[in-house]
Amino acid sequence: MDFIRDFAIPFPVTIVLDLLGLPVERMDEFLGWEHNLLHTSIPEDRRNAIITLKQYLLEEIEKREKNPTDDLISNALNMEAEGRKWTKEEVFGHCFNLFIGGLDTVTANLGFHFHHLATHLDDQQQLREDPAKIELAVMEFMRAYAAVTTIRICNKETKIHGVTIKPGERVAMSTPLGSNDPEAFDNPTEVRLDRRPVHLSFGHGIHRCLGAHLARRELKVAMKDMLTELPEFRLKPGFEVPYLMSNVMHIQELPLVWDA
Repeated sequence: MDFIRDFAIPFPVTIVLDLLGLPVERMDEFLGWEHNLLHTSIPEDRRNAIITLKQYLLEEIEKREKNPTDDLISNALNMEAEGRKWTKEEVFGHCFNLFIGGLDTVTANLGFHFHHLATHLDDQQQLREDPAKIELAVMEFMRAYAAVTTIRICNKETKIHGVTIKPGERVAMSTPLGSNDPEAFDNPTEVRLDRRPVHLSFGHGIHRCLGAHLARRELKVAMKDMLTELPEFRLKPGFEVPYLMSNVMHIQELPLVWDA
């Protein structure tokens, strides 16, 4: 199987589309928008994707205002902040983040996690023999293979190691680098399934990922069920894994094989 195409994309994406009340049959179209928004180097394609997605989500929000349903878009319309209902722009921003995060980041993490299992058969066997270790293993995989670099905007002048960052300047917060900091983690390039890491892969403080609990559950369920349903799997011999390097790193194709 191609793990990315056959599982890592449809599994989390269908869950998020269902939670948002959006049509699963349009998955390929939505993924096209997401790709152009996050993974293209062509400014015009990115701009068009943002415009298209914003218009679509605003239309869906207007539909829920008239006919509320049991989904996260309708739920956002009832959210309050400082004693008032969210504005439409705030509801849109919330739904935009859920859409982008749900269609991209869990897929990226699944690719890295299962690539590790397919190339480290001793770790795979350890989790098969003791599924209770899966929860800690997921946290260690998220540290070792942190996929997301987020962009923040500086709001006050800050100096770090002799470099002055001015208000309004953009800063890349690279969790992949931070997760491999030898000052924070002993032998950080080694994956230890019992490490119990405190990592930043879900962000921190007010910037913590809105979907952290859902993402962690999806990753645990995927690992538990795949290890239960499949015999020992490994990477297709001779295959060179293609990596997509961007603010959300991906494995684009992951052929897994196993003995019948």
